[in-house]
Order: sequence, then C-alpha cells, then structure tokens
Amino acid sequence: MGSMAWTTLGDAQGRFPHTHEPFARRRHDPRENDDAAHSRRNHNDQDQEARVRHMTSNQKDFLTFINGRVMPYSEAIPVLRRINARSAGGYYDSARTFGGKPFKIRQHIERLFNGLAYSKIDTGLSISDFESISTGLIETNHSFLEDEGVELTVTQTVTISRPESADDLPGVDIAIYCEPLDVSGFARSYVEGVHIYTPNTYPEPKGQSVGDGKSGAVQVLPLMSNAQGHITECRGANFMFVTDGRIKLPDRSNVLPGVSMQTVLEISDYLGIGVDEGLYNQGRLYDADEAFVSSTRYCLLPVATINGYPLGNSVPGALTNKITSRWKELVGVDFVQRTLDALDGGLSHA
Repeated sequence: MGSMAWTTLGDAQGRFPHTHEPFARRRHDPRENDDAAHSRRNHNDQDQEARVRHMTSNQKDFLTFINGRVMPYSEAIPVLRRINARSAGGYYDSARTFGGKPFKIRQHIERLFNGLAYSKIDTGLSISDFESISTGLIETNHSFLEDEGVELTVTQTVTISRPESADDLPGVDIAIYCEPLDVSGFARSYVEGVHIYTPNTYPEPKGQSVGDGKSGAVQVLPLMSNAQGHITECRGANFMFVTDGRIKLPDRSNVLPGVSMQTVLEISDYLGIGVDEGLYNQGRLYDADEAFVSSTRYCLLPVATINGYPLGNSVPGALTNKITSRWKELVGVDFVQRTLDALDGGLSHA
C-alpha cells in the first residue's frame, strides 16, 4: 500500500506546495524564547508505536508531512522518534473533520501561530502554508479510510530541537499528520455526561481514571482553579455552566480559549442565549442548572456531576441540547448519533 500512497501524492502534488524542494530545518536562537514554561512536549515514542499497532494497513499509509517531506505514517515513525529525542519542547494544535471536511482549521492554525509568535519561533511557513498542507493531507488520507463514516483529526506540531553541538543553534521541526478520530473515550458521555471534580478541594474519584472513559468507564475531568479560587478550565477542555438560562463563562484571561469555546459563543449569539463572562468560585456550580465542556474532538459534552453532586434535572440539559443541535446544522452531520452508532451495540441520543 505504500506505493499507493506515493502515487496518490504524485497525483495530488499541488496540494503540498512545500514538498517539491528540500526543506532545511530553520535555526532558532534560544535567546528569542522567553517562556519555556508555555512549551508543550510532543507525543512520545511509545504513543507513536502504539498508534501504528492499532492502525489498519490503509491507515499506516496515511501521508505525513515532516520538515518539507511527505511520507507514509509508518515510515515517519523513526523520523518522529528522532525529533522527539532532540526536542526541547514546542507547540501543537489539532482540528477535526465532519463528513470528511475540516472544521475551522484556519482558526486552529491561527491559535498555533499565536503561541509561536509569543515564543518568537519562526517556522519559515505561513498560516496559509500550514492550512494548505493540512487540508491536502486530510483530502488524501480520507480516501484511504475503509469506512467513510470515520472522521479524521489533523495535528500540526512545531518543536524546538536541541543543538547538535555547542557551536550550533537549535532548529525547528515541523510535523503535520492525520489520525482516525477515536471516539471510544467520550462517546457515552454524550448520553451519560462527564463527571467533574475540583482537585484543589475534592479528591480524585476512587476507582475512576481521570481522562477519557475507555472500556466503558465514565469520563472524569478535573476542573482547575486559579490562585484566588476562581474556576478556570478542565484538563483539555473549556468549561461553562448555566444558571437561569444564561451561560456563565469563566474569565478568558485565566484560560486557554479553544476554537470550540468560540463556536459555543457564536452559536449562543445566534440563538439569543445570554453569556456572562466573569470570576466564579466553586460554590456557584452547585446551584447551576446544567454545565458542559467543549473541546475539538467531541465539540460539546454535558456534565453529569460535580464532586459527586448531580447537576440539573436532566443530562444533557436543555441549553446543551440546543447548542449541540445548532452545531449539527452548521457541519451538516449528526456527529452525536454517528459517534454513538460507532459503539459496540450502539446507543441512542434523545
């Protein structure tokens, strides 16, 4: 299947404008990086190898962009391993598809570039370059899927590499790759809801793993607070709650605003739902009518409990359902039911 990947690449050469000539890793002056604390590590070698083991033969031929070259993902593994070994940190962002079409991919890349600009990292490529490469990979890799109902994620990573010698400057490594969207960790939460706990005041739920709810387990997410005790965001997701028909949005100066959060706000404006942005302590949550979390992979998930306390009269709540319904209209796909259908035995969404 590798030859098929390269044949497809040849047929679609125009989609990858930066693969026809050598791409030298750009030098990066470490004196320009003022905030190493904001850097993010890439996936480690074990994650990459596990990812390949669970791929079908077609998925192993997914095209991957690394430093100006395009290659099958299975062949990219040793290259990514070398990048990880020399990585001193970096930034990444991911977008997903609906019906095989990327959703707000440019906004995701713009967010990535905001981080790069903050750390004064120059990739030598523009936002439009990243967008063109990413959409080309999505279009090509989607054709490899055995099930057209499967969606993809596309991830762009930019890492700073350690200098190879004392006289050298660090370089910049760029990798862009696609993966099938794994829905197993959050699918049931569309119906059953996410369980939230506040780690600064409440212990991690016993017998439950924090993160995705794979193998039928419930999905548990920690809700963080700042030094003043105001709620901020969940791990890997933005958090909002609803009181008296209005969305309460934690002050965005205390969180990393996501593209999905912005979509919620746009939909709320369209539907005429009021939004109050402010500083909220944990005590406000127990009087909430409902709550939800937003993130790229699942868009919007209802919250079932906070520190074991049931929230609202139904899961999902009325406003969560309204926003989710409008989201489905925007993308032209009932992503909730499609995700539930992917589970063994399936589930229905009211």
